[in-house]
Amino acid sequence: RFPSKAYLVNELRKAVITWREGGYPNTTDTTRRLLTFWFSEDHIVDGEPFTFWFCQREAIETLIYIYEVMKKRNFIDMARDFGAGPIQGYDPSYDQYPLYAFKMATGSGKTYVMALSIVWQYFNQKKENKDAYTSRFLLIAGEKNVIYDRLMRDFKDGKLFSELPLIPAEWQEEFDLKVILKEDPIQVIPESVLFLTNIQQLEERKSMEEDTFRS
Repeated sequence: RFPSKAYLVNELRKAVITWREGGYPNTTDTTRRLLTFWFSEDHIVDGEPFTFWFCQREAIETLIYIYEVMKKRNFIDMARDFGAGPIQGYDPSYDQYPLYAFKMATGSGKTYVMALSIVWQYFNQKKENKDAYTSRFLLIAGEKNVIYDRLMRDFKDGKLFSELPLIPAEWQEEFDLKVILKEDPIQVIPESVLFLTNIQQLEERKSMEEDTFRS
């Protein structure tokens, strides 16, 4: 593989490979069941054999490894273990909350990685540790309406979760995630929910709040 120019990637790749080959140690029973189901069991989708692409697998594995196994919650902590040389321009004021970013090419299946991440968090929140995981999600599309429309088609009514091999058969009846679109009225916020919106709606809300404050 070509080395990455990203600051954390090369050392993280090595660590994730070792962790994968070791059978995913130091994960919850829930996480280990999901990883086994996703990547070690056979799946059929639309009558054809289905496997997740390696880039999708590596992305979700890396997120799980960082968050659950290594318990890294800020950049400086990750940099100590995986950084490529001295840190340049580090500002601790921007490093107060867990923030993780994945650079994936267009067409590499980022939506599937989002769905994998949601399922991983959802079932760990239900079965393992309510404080360390969540069952409430916010998905924000970019400025192009076509991106929101595509995500809406995938996630509306939980379509993606029922069409892809994301949830083991024995857990499917436990999956009760309500998907709320930006145009949907909200009366009560469910305990388990995925909000799907776009950046324009957040900007409009911010503008309205600023106008109210000035008034």
